[in-house]
Amino acid sequence: MLVTASLAHAQSPGAGPAPGDARAPAAPAATGAPAAGGEAAAGGEAAATPATTGAAAAAPATTGAAAAGGEASIAERLAAAERRAAELEKRLSALEDAQLSPEEDDDKDLLRIYGFVDVGVQRSWIDENLDHAALMPQSNALNFVVGNLNLYLDAQPSKEFRFLGELRFTTAPGGTPVPVNPPPPGVLYRTGTQNFGTLDSTSLNVTSTFGGLVAIERAHVDWTRFNLFKLRVGQFFTPIGIYNVDHGSPVLITADIPYFITSSIFPTRQTGIMAYGSVFAGPWELGYNAYVSNGRTENAPFSFDDDRGFGGRLHASYEDPGKLALKLGTSFILSKARDWVVDYTPGEQLGELDRTTHSTWSYREYIGAGDVSLDVGRTRLRAEAAVVRQIYDQRAGDGLPGFYPPDAWKTSTYALAAHRMDFLNMEPYVIGAFLRAPFIDHDSMFQLGGGLNFYITPSVTLRTQAMQTILDTLRHESVKPAVSHTTAIARLILAF
Repeated sequence: MLVTASLAHAQSPGAGPAPGDARAPAAPAATGAPAAGGEAAAGGEAAATPATTGAAAAAPATTGAAAAGGEASIAERLAAAERRAAELEKRLSALEDAQLSPEEDDDKDLLRIYGFVDVGVQRSWIDENLDHAALMPQSNALNFVVGNLNLYLDAQPSKEFRFLGELRFTTAPGGTPVPVNPPPPGVLYRTGTQNFGTLDSTSLNVTSTFGGLVAIERAHVDWTRFNLFKLRVGQFFTPIGIYNVDHGSPVLITADIPYFITSSIFPTRQTGIMAYGSVFAGPWELGYNAYVSNGRTENAPFSFDDDRGFGGRLHASYEDPGKLALKLGTSFILSKARDWVVDYTPGEQLGELDRTTHSTWSYREYIGAGDVSLDVGRTRLRAEAAVVRQIYDQRAGDGLPGFYPPDAWKTSTYALAAHRMDFLNMEPYVIGAFLRAPFIDHDSMFQLGGGLNFYITPSVTLRTQAMQTILDTLRHESVKPAVSHTTAIARLILAF
């Protein structure tokens, strides 16, 4: 349009000169005087003559000079118009390229950084004589804590590609029980807490630094050209259920993650490639996820062999804004896990070592899960359930605390109900959970609790929770008594 509009002002040779142009020849005067501009057009060679004797002779010469000057003027104007049209065409082309390629827009923010932090206080009450009390050195003491400090790196250099990374800064392994070697005389085995601070030799004051590890929660690149078919490559959260995907403190209802997640009954992350998308069918949105990955990666972030993990999810959602929101989902996972051990033994020749590579344990797992999310007005209901079948190819660790025997069935579920109130913008909630798995001493875990949330601002929330956990045995042959512990948590959460 810019080119067309500019060309419309340029006159064609047959159209005559534009009005007001100083280079255009004027009509001859009635008195026979030379036309204005005629001298300039003729190079100043024509001389003034008496009107009575030279009018007839001057007219032809003046007319010829004016015509020649007019043609030259028009040619110059056309050339200038063509130059302007070419320049405008370049500018228009650059504008169109910028619209098609957002990455060429210098004013566009290519990287956004945001995140959240939750801090607060907690306490656990547990019988110090219990075996798993040794794994909880922070129990039976009031503790101020930094729960999560997560940063998101969100980059979209083009409209079809996006990178999302999430980093969590932790205090681990500070405070973790680790072996103490050698143990003192008369002690068979000793553990102690890992030092939280380390000596900083680069400091001029030779001080100690405090801190821990930086964990990569996720890091993936997405190709999002089509709504029905998108690709994700990298490390991503396993698309299963509700809590495992929406794991950030600001979007959760409870102050603590349900044991459905923390028990690692299924792998919480995958490293691989995933296809996903959605489509609308009337008022419903139907979506899917399908991926291939390295499998369960708790032991290592990579695979030790060419066995792959597979999984997928189907979900459907319906929403009537302000009244009803329903989402249903079902997921499956086919995965494997193993360890990697290298044994070095003396070789036949002096100084030689023989090397043997193998695994001490390996298993396959088959997981099915379902979830439902329902919002009715200000009431929110959530529920998830999973069934797991583990089959060991090799086994190790039978009889040790924290290990499962081979070929196990596991089931886990939880249900949650919350209601938002106008009074102080509060949200009370209750939660119940159950886990059935063959622990060494017990095979069942029950949890019951609740809490109260305060939505202070859109970015600041205070969540509180109290939970009673009971470990018991449903097997008739077991004589182990039930054990329990209580936990109370308060978290101030700020999103930024």
